[in-house]
Amino acid sequence: MKFLAGFVTAFIVIALGVFLVIVSGVYNVAATTPHTALARVILNWTMRNSVRARAGTELRETWSEDQVEKGFKDYDDMCIICHSAPGKERSYVSKGLRPEPPNLAETSERWSSAELFWIIKNGVKMTAMPAFGLTHQDEQIWNIVAFVRRLPRLSAEQFKAMEREIRKSSENDQDHHHQ
Repeated sequence: MKFLAGFVTAFIVIALGVFLVIVSGVYNVAATTPHTALARVILNWTMRNSVRARAGTELRETWSEDQVEKGFKDYDDMCIICHSAPGKERSYVSKGLRPEPPNLAETSERWSSAELFWIIKNGVKMTAMPAFGLTHQDEQIWNIVAFVRRLPRLSAEQFKAMEREIRKSSENDQDHHHQ
């Protein structure tokens, strides 16, 4: 009984402390100030567990070159501004976000393909990661996953070559439309 009373008392003291931090405004939410180490751990742990609980287990791991190319186009249009790419400096937008968006060439292998799909489709609250499922079909999102899966193995030169190929393809499409 003594243990239970001590546990309840500790819980009340901790809850009261958290409440006081929230009400007092002592925690600085400015994006110019990084999260504390404790806040970062709690937020990362919460996100990882939430995604794992919701992502499902679809074992989609192979994609065609066409899917990777389509995924690259969307990544180049929508994702690179925050997540960067091999040989690219982080954008001014990315540098101002807290938490800082992960460089997916370095961190995407920490997630399963189903988890990446879920994150891209549903977004993540309070991280600036939008929910692309509201504006994109599942197949488009899987194409982005296909490209993100390839990203860690791309050199800066390979990424630049893909950009040149996309630009050339876009210019050819525009030339055909003008004729």
